[in-house]
Amino acid sequence: MTQEIRTTFGELREFGAWREPDRRAAAERGFAGGLIPDDAPATVDSSLSVFAAAGRGSVVEDARADWALFCQERFGLRSPLWPSFRRHPLSDSFMWRSIGTGKRVLSDAEAATYDRDGYVVVEDVLSPAFLGHVVADLDRFEEQRAEAAKAAGGKNTITQAGKVTFNVQLARHSAPLRELIKLPLLQHMMHDLIGPNVRLYWDQSVYKSPHSSLVFPWHQDTGYTFVDQPGQIVTAWIALTDADEESGCMWVLPGGHRTGPLVHEKGDLGNRVFDEDPAGMVPLPVRAGSIVVFAGLLPHMTGGNHRDWARKALVVEYAPDGMNRIAIDPWGEKVVSPANNPHTQFEVLRDGRPTVSR
Repeated sequence: MTQEIRTTFGELREFGAWREPDRRAAAERGFAGGLIPDDAPATVDSSLSVFAAAGRGSVVEDARADWALFCQERFGLRSPLWPSFRRHPLSDSFMWRSIGTGKRVLSDAEAATYDRDGYVVVEDVLSPAFLGHVVADLDRFEEQRAEAAKAAGGKNTITQAGKVTFNVQLARHSAPLRELIKLPLLQHMMHDLIGPNVRLYWDQSVYKSPHSSLVFPWHQDTGYTFVDQPGQIVTAWIALTDADEESGCMWVLPGGHRTGPLVHEKGDLGNRVFDEDPAGMVPLPVRAGSIVVFAGLLPHMTGGNHRDWARKALVVEYAPDGMNRIAIDPWGEKVVSPANNPHTQFEVLRDGRPTVSR
């Protein structure tokens, strides 16, 4: 059943990313000069369309996630187009900002796609030779991690022996990984998406064992530690082997990044933002050596691996220099710490130029 609420255009304009109705459409509904005054009555239905009381037909059709969140929070209006969002309590003023000018490698179409959907896919970035060099180096850490999990009774943090292993912050130990993190294409993309001063924020390998049904739950990469610039965290999900729906590729909720940081529940397999798969989710199958570049705010998950071989991926998160992590201590006070560890969060770009390799 379609639900609707009644309000005024003035209240709707309190949405930070409000889009004014087309003047011709407004004029056809009796508004002089095509301008709708603040006190004009408005109706919003569960399709998130806006109707003016002066005539039939919608004057605004907007299905963006941040608009859905505004309608949910302000009016209690739920749309079947989106899951129920719960804004992070420290994120009361978040507003998604579109990519600016001065792009180096992203086309206007790619920038528009990233702004709308929260991701772009770049196929076949890594040569087979370089990819093999990186994987060989990461495999030795994988063996150590798998043995540690077995020694711990099959589980070590969210690593589970025979199902999935996570190795974190390997860049400080792996020269091939540092070379990959500073790949010129990635440096230029981070310049386009973040700005001229960029640091590594986090890196980890994720190996899903053959015939593992384990599903890593829906989450945002910003859902583990709150930061003061969440809209500028960018993740590069690098396929070290082919990743499709059978081997555990990424699934994303296009456009969900625009809501900002959301509340996550802690679980055995990691933090979780949705209990159920949301409508509108799409798979992102990629070949080995390809990269999914996405906003750290984009809700995503990965499925199980039903293949006879391990599905291997590398997660590299980038952030603006000067970003801070924010936690709440037991007394309710904010604890701020800079994300600038020189060994694990080293500089990637300074003033738009590559930093000297370590």
